[in-house]
Amino acid sequence: MYGTQQQTQCGNSCSSTDYARMLAHWAKMELLKEKVKARMDEKYGKQLDALADLIAEVVMDDAKTQDEAESRDEKLETAFDQLDGE
Repeated sequence: MYGTQQQTQCGNSCSSTDYARMLAHWAKMELLKEKVKARMDEKYGKQLDALADLIAEVVMDDAKTQDEAESRDEKLETAFDQLDGE
C-alpha cells in the first residue's frame, strides 16, 4: 500500500526521500492554512458569527409571508456582499 500511495502522489513513482519531502511540504501548507484561518478569525470572526446566525435562522425558520422571505433573503445577500467586499 505504501508503494502504491507513493506512486499515486508522485505520478509514476518516486523515492522515499521525494515522498518525505512532499509530505513535509503538505504539512507546511496545513500549518500555513491554520495560521491564515486564525488571522481571518481575528479580523472577521464577529462578522462571520453574525452571518452564521443569519444562515441558521434562514434555514431553520420558515417565513410566514412572501415579504418576510424576501426581506430575509435581502439581509442574507447583503451580509454575503459585505463579507466579499472586505
